Amino acid sequence: MITHELNIVLQIACITLLALAGVLLLRHAKTGLNTWTGISLVVAVICYLVLEVPFIQERKVLFLLAATGAISIPVIFFLLTRAIFDDHFKATGWIAVWFAIEIAIHYWVYLKDILVIPAWAEQASYILSEIVSIGFVLAGIYTAIKTRKGDLIESRMKFRNLFVMITAALIGITLIVESMTIAKDSVDFLQILQRSSILGLTLFFLISNFEIKSGFFFREQPREKAPVIDDGELRRKLEVLIQENKVYRKEGLTIRELAEMLNEQEYKVRRLINGELGFRNFNDFLNKYRVNEACEILNDPSQNRKTILEIAFSLGYQSIGPFNKAFKDLKATTPTAYRKLPKS
Repeated sequence: MITHELNIVLQIACITLLALAGVLLLRHAKTGLNTWTGISLVVAVICYLVLEVPFIQERKVLFLLAATGAISIPVIFFLLTRAIFDDHFKATGWIAVWFAIEIAIHYWVYLKDILVIPAWAEQASYILSEIVSIGFVLAGIYTAIKTRKGDLIESRMKFRNLFVMITAALIGITLIVESMTIAKDSVDFLQILQRSSILGLTLFFLISNFEIKSGFFFREQPREKAPVIDDGELRRKLEVLIQENKVYRKEGLTIRELAEMLNEQEYKVRRLINGELGFRNFNDFLNKYRVNEACEILNDPSQNRKTILEIAFSLGYQSIGPFNKAFKDLKATTPTAYRKLPKS
């Protein structure tokens, strides 16, 4: 009885804090895709939390709306991780396709009161929907992990670690709650863990991103700002390595290896490249120099026999795909098309 009541309290607390997070995010809605995906995830999780409320279950339209939001959580989660951690993520028509797939495989939710669905068909569709949902979530976690190595934004790096750990825990608990037939007391206990995790992550988000202004409840306490590296000597050493030694040509070069070449601490090199040079991730920093040199080669008539693949390999790319993408991002055309442009 106590666990059931605690579960309800946590449910209300989660919905309240999530609603607050959504309202605060709306104030920054113009800042980009990551804000809108954050708002969408907040709404979807609230939908998931209210599905068991009798008021919602007794009203078919409200129930289907809440179910649609809850069903969409894996796709929205994947989009959010791409929007936060992938600096080159853009909205495309594939987003609609992903939502359509996720909703279509949950067809029994919408049709069970209209059509007679065989038990085997519903069970098979349920298993497929679990596999697809887990796939979207794992793809999101993979994005967070994959982009970690080249990230230059310290606050995002710290958030990433907590994000991956809590998300992995939430996935495990939610799968147990939704998939297994277990005693009600056990369900309540697992839901308490689940909702406590949601509550903790929401609180962390609110505390990390929004501040209570001083002057009403407490006096202002000056805080030290994160130092911006303004080291002329370090910058000169970096310019020598990049522009004269052309270390960007090294295949698989990492920020750690660059710091070792500079004989400096890694965090100082990160802050220099991010804070002073303005790059959000290390790959963008390398791509700038690699693509600029590629343009010099492509403009040089004496190197016309060099293939695009040879140029890519010589500049440190491991395959043609990343080279073409980086070139198009910076020059708005492909290397092949650039080579055909009239030379001045």
